[in-house]
Amino acid sequence: MAAADQRGLDPIQEAIRLFNDRFFFEAHEVLEEVWRQEHGESRVFLQGLIQICAAYHHTQNGNLIGAVTLLERGAEKMRRYPAGYMGIETAPFLAHVDADRLRLKQLPPDENTSAFEYPRVERRIQG
Repeated sequence: MAAADQRGLDPIQEAIRLFNDRFFFEAHEVLEEVWRQEHGESRVFLQGLIQICAAYHHTQNGNLIGAVTLLERGAEKMRRYPAGYMGIETAPFLAHVDADRLRLKQLPPDENTSAFEYPRVERRIQG
């Protein structure tokens, strides 16, 4: 897996920063580039995280049905991995994702989600 790009940045950490700043589409793009290059065990985990990024992007754009579907698919993929995989605190993150999925399912399709409380990705980097 690509640990750092040519500028010395860790693309996973950059994607997490973008996600936590609510730039979900941009986080999705950064992670997709890592995913394209990955051929090991982390490929499905990354795909799940990419789907969750896309889901929250859909939430921002009012596509609640698409968001619900991608939150479910992404969380299912990430759950296959042990807690703390790639340094990401998956348990609280996925608990928030699951609660969001249930909440979004109950909202009317034209509901304004501007006050939505998005989760944060927390990551411990092994030194």
